[in-house]
Amino acid sequence: MKRKRETILFHADDYGASPEISKQILSCCRKGALNSLSVLPNSPHLEACMDLLAPYRQSLQISIHLNLAEGSSAAGAEQVPLLVDGRGMFSISFLKLLLLSFTGKRKELKRQLKAEMRAQLVRMLPYVETLRLDSHQHYHMIPIVLESILETVSDLHREIAFLRIPAEPVLPFLLHPSLYLTYRPVNLVKQTVLRVLYGMDRRLLAPYRKNSAVFFGILLSGRMDLERVGKLLPSFLRIAERKGMPLEVLCHPGGTADADTLMDPDNRDCAGFYTSAGRKAERRMLMEIEERLP
Repeated sequence: MKRKRETILFHADDYGASPEISKQILSCCRKGALNSLSVLPNSPHLEACMDLLAPYRQSLQISIHLNLAEGSSAAGAEQVPLLVDGRGMFSISFLKLLLLSFTGKRKELKRQLKAEMRAQLVRMLPYVETLRLDSHQHYHMIPIVLESILETVSDLHREIAFLRIPAEPVLPFLLHPSLYLTYRPVNLVKQTVLRVLYGMDRRLLAPYRKNSAVFFGILLSGRMDLERVGKLLPSFLRIAERKGMPLEVLCHPGGTADADTLMDPDNRDCAGFYTSAGRKAERRMLMEIEERLP
């Protein structure tokens, strides 16, 4: 157990998406390998979910899951009209935000991003002693979003203890040809896009490389099942050990059968994700993966 906690972060995103999802995530800490999670700061259930989390705080690393993809704005819809729809719900896709950052609206977009990032960080400050940061659907890898986050943290006179850098190594996947046909093409695209953005973000990320981890969780995104994670994990561990870094294994074990309980039931992509069978498979992985650790 000591070795696992020092070298592997079995991490769950989306804590706070609903009380049911949050309880399922915590079950993976109580009965499984989970030792790290990210909290959605704009959750309408934030206070209740942080109360649920209280008994587990000593056994978990807690990160802030900065969110521009789902639910309502923490700053208020009137402050961030470029980011939300008429209902006040986030509606700007990853690609749209990236493209908008190269237009004449860049200055106003950045102002709105900083307002939202500040509001989300301030909501979480009462609950965290150190700033560990990542983002919902990895929006923080978009350069203008990363700039906004770093500038906002500086404005708040805080320091970042951990920052996710989801530049997933490719070598472990190449070493297992038997798995090639099991990878979803959309995840290959995500992996490539995030590596390109990592190249664009290198200067901004340079001060935080030592405060990050080798990352595992893009190519299998949404389907981090026991069989494939078990095969790939030793290769990722060797890379992490060679670099003298921890390994972050990203999972999404929290699911629900009732999309109406989500932060935005009309967000079909998120609703489909939370209600999919992959959530149960990832819970099983976290419950059983310690038996596969080298």
